[in-house]
Amino acid sequence: MIAGVRARGDAFVAEQIERFDGVRIAPNAILIEPREIAGERASCPPPGGGRDARSPLARALDLAIERVTAFHRPQMPSSYEWQGVQHRVRPLKRVGIYVPGGRAVYVSTLIMCAVPARIAGVEEIVVATTPAVAARDELHYVCNRLGIREIYQSGGAQAIAAMALGTSTLARVDKIAGPGNAYVTAAKARLVGEVGIDMTAGPTELVVIADDTANVDFIQADLDAQQEHGPDSVVTCICIGTRIDVRASQMYLVDTIDEAVAITDRIAPEHLSIHARDAASIADRVNNAGAIYCGPSSPAAAGDYVVGSNHVLPTGGSARFFSPLGVYDFVKRTNIITLTDETLQEIGASAARIAYFEGLPNHAKSIEARVGVIA
Repeated sequence: MIAGVRARGDAFVAEQIERFDGVRIAPNAILIEPREIAGERASCPPPGGGRDARSPLARALDLAIERVTAFHRPQMPSSYEWQGVQHRVRPLKRVGIYVPGGRAVYVSTLIMCAVPARIAGVEEIVVATTPAVAARDELHYVCNRLGIREIYQSGGAQAIAAMALGTSTLARVDKIAGPGNAYVTAAKARLVGEVGIDMTAGPTELVVIADDTANVDFIQADLDAQQEHGPDSVVTCICIGTRIDVRASQMYLVDTIDEAVAITDRIAPEHLSIHARDAASIADRVNNAGAIYCGPSSPAAAGDYVVGSNHVLPTGGSARFFSPLGVYDFVKRTNIITLTDETLQEIGASAARIAYFEGLPNHAKSIEARVGVIA
């Protein structure tokens, strides 16, 4: 797919759209602009209209945007300067958001990716998704709410390649965010270096820690919700003291919270749900998890939509080193060095000595030429 896009661009993508989606689109028509969709078009408006003519779904999407914005806004990193060295933070210029289009219309993923990008100051955002999803009013509604002006009507690995490499209709992006299937993830991994990526996402995961106070119905509902993503979803229940009768991919029976925490950190799950006494205290002891949900009133499914936290999370054990998607993923940092003569005179000899020690005499001489130091 990557080679095909690199060689033939939009023409190759158009062939893959027809092959996989059964839709014939001219190569020069794959990239479209969102239609201006009024709020009531996002779903059926409430009977009688009234003061707020937005549909229930439009109001729900607006609430999600509002809460995700409020939660992510404090994440914006800041520039600073120290002794002639400036750390400068600026937004990426152009970002691609992949919105999966296989099992559902994931407008929530678009919100989770686009909102932090906008807070970071990204000027240009393009959405890539299947033709069927690209035609949906709901997607256009969110695009218009978030100021997105480009939709590339393709899913799959070819869409990742098109955003990374650019085509005759689509300017290449600086970074791609958003989860997808195994082929999307493989394409993202292979294009690292030509484009930035958020993370390599795999099948969804949930670990539940439960004790004898847990509501079994709530736990099963949480496990079922994650398995709804697909047959490869992995859901795990760690029971403390007493085995709980739930259906899960894997079960552990442990005697102590320490054991439960140790297993969780080893798995490093995408989602962790704690149905046990003093859930917040247990959460504080866990190091490796993408998102942690504490107590019976905090279902992981709510975090997928309107809680405010991001649902683009590390999977496959990568919560050991990856973090949830955030504003910080859409900025780049540059160090700018402006030393005075006095500062270079003060530190130059030490720099030159380290350079000589490392076997790089020309590095040392570059410094010595300016300050006349003798190593």
